Amino acid sequence: MKKLYDPELTRQRLLWALIGGLLAMVLVPLAVLLLNSAIGTGADTPVIVRQSVLKGTGWPWQTLLAAELALAFAFGASVGLTVPPMEGPGTAVALRTAAHLLLSSILWAGVCAVCGWPTVWSGRLALLGLYWFAYAVVWLLRYLSWRAELERIREGLGLVPKPAAGGIFQWRPLRVHLLLAAGAELALPLLLRLADAPDLPVLTGIFYPFLMLPFFCLCTGWSAGRRFGVALLYPAACGLLTVPCVFLLYNPSALFQVWMATVPALAGNLLGALVKRRKE
Repeated sequence: MKKLYDPELTRQRLLWALIGGLLAMVLVPLAVLLLNSAIGTGADTPVIVRQSVLKGTGWPWQTLLAAELALAFAFGASVGLTVPPMEGPGTAVALRTAAHLLLSSILWAGVCAVCGWPTVWSGRLALLGLYWFAYAVVWLLRYLSWRAELERIREGLGLVPKPAAGGIFQWRPLRVHLLLAAGAELALPLLLRLADAPDLPVLTGIFYPFLMLPFFCLCTGWSAGRRFGVALLYPAACGLLTVPCVFLLYNPSALFQVWMATVPALAGNLLGALVKRRKE
């Protein structure tokens, strides 16, 4: 537990929090600017704030802009801080993770509110769900990375034999990643369809194929590359696992999801393998 209070670790986390906060202060107004450019804004309203939010709050645009920047910085800083290392008992890890998720979710909801993304609560809940999905993916990959570090330490101490390399078509070491891919590509679209609007399926029609699917495949491909090197079976499996839901929920025109899964997974795997090789 001493590592949690190590001065060097604290400085690194504060630096990441500062970088995340400053980056969010740039990206959030830029996103508002692009949104206003697409839908237009009032003649007297600056393009870096939303006119609908100004009317709803009655604030001066300077106050709304200050709130927008403050919430953006706070949310970026919370993302930069993440959760402490996975040390100590499981209860402590769970409590730290839950507290961080709650705080960052409140800040994300505040950012969406002051930026008017979107104007209805159902849309805001969908954006919050997207954040939770991204959080869960990153948390699981961090957990796998932590377990891999423990395995390498045990192998270095001679407590367990070092596993033989599985080659570029290895599958046994990838069992956890393949199970995650099966859940994200077979079960998640079905759950999203249950929560989707029947006349305008935004979750399964836009968010899942263009945001959630490539993000998941890129992150898990990176994780597999960092742990096992080049594993071409994983990108191929990510592509094939999209096919059942294409015919269950969509139509053959949605087969582009195969490439939306395969290409990010392959790119992440190759980049992760390159980093692993350079470190070795």
